[in-house]
Amino acid sequence: MGFSASCLAAALLLGAVSGEMAFLTGSDPGTRRAAVLDTATGAVTPVGPGASDGAPVWAPGGARLAFSTKGEEGLEIWVTGPDGGDRRVLRLEKESLSSPRWSADGAKIACIAEGPGTGGRVVVFDAASGESAFWGGEGARAARPVWLPSTDLMQALDPESQSETAEKLAPLKEEALRDGALLAAGIFGDKRISTELVLVTRTQTVPLLPLLVKDSARFAEWSVESDRKGRQIAYESNDGGDRELFVLGRRGITNVSNHRAADWNPVWSDDYQWLAFESFRDGRRGVYRVLVGTGNVLPVAVREGADCWAPAWAPDDEWIAFVSDEEGVPRIYAVAPEGGEAVRLTDGKEWALAPAWRPKPEKD
Repeated sequence: MGFSASCLAAALLLGAVSGEMAFLTGSDPGTRRAAVLDTATGAVTPVGPGASDGAPVWAPGGARLAFSTKGEEGLEIWVTGPDGGDRRVLRLEKESLSSPRWSADGAKIACIAEGPGTGGRVVVFDAASGESAFWGGEGARAARPVWLPSTDLMQALDPESQSETAEKLAPLKEEALRDGALLAAGIFGDKRISTELVLVTRTQTVPLLPLLVKDSARFAEWSVESDRKGRQIAYESNDGGDRELFVLGRRGITNVSNHRAADWNPVWSDDYQWLAFESFRDGRRGVYRVLVGTGNVLPVAVREGADCWAPAWAPDDEWIAFVSDEEGVPRIYAVAPEGGEAVRLTDGKEWALAPAWRPKPEKD
């Protein structure tokens, strides 16, 4: 079943979708604007200035948003409420900031700073005061940082029999427990660039897999995502010659996609059992999900003559939002995880991209 439903079916589906969603609107990259959509009513509230805004990300609990936008000296980070109010601007002199990510407690925002001759350093802001510090050590470069919610995984994978590895892990754990830690795609080399999964603390950037997994081979790793408890890490790698999805957990590393076509952009479900991802495995760019424990892959949104991308799980995993260009203009749709009829959430001539459901308020 495609995106075109009868009027009655579409109305029933739309009535079933609820919650708010941050996204980007605008067909011109130079005027793309961060906004918040009420999925039940279709009302859209602009929150960004429309100056090359980047994809908005929610703070834990959904009280705040962060996104990059063009300032006077380069990209800066705006932090706003869901209505665009209570704005704080984070900026660094002679640096462009992008890829903001909130820490699990909402107290810090990590992003990438690029300036003359720097080429991508991790900078961490205090969300309340705006104070900043570069993380990772001198000369370290990285992309797409994400916070590691806890050190549970490091503790579980600590190979006690390897004294050398344990010795290396000890200072990392100490820093991670005190200040927090980030996962990122570390950038190595000048002329021939390669990337590798790294752990970033306040003073160090360390390749992670060789520390935790014996005889770990090195491949280009990207798109790192941790579950909200920090016990499983999903990432994409070119291990095997094409992009595959891997999960690093208590039992080591597992290839969970294992297909000759490229698989990328893993996104955890709320219950940590599933990953939604993008793939070309059916000839077009589509959205799929994989049950991590079994490797069973199921289609979510795959259409002939159209691309589907950017999956985003709703709270409680009731819906998966995604973007598709089936009707010409990229728009945001929602579908049940098992697939079926999709409901269009955005309309009009403007593009709609980068959906991100607002998380539920955190319990005390």
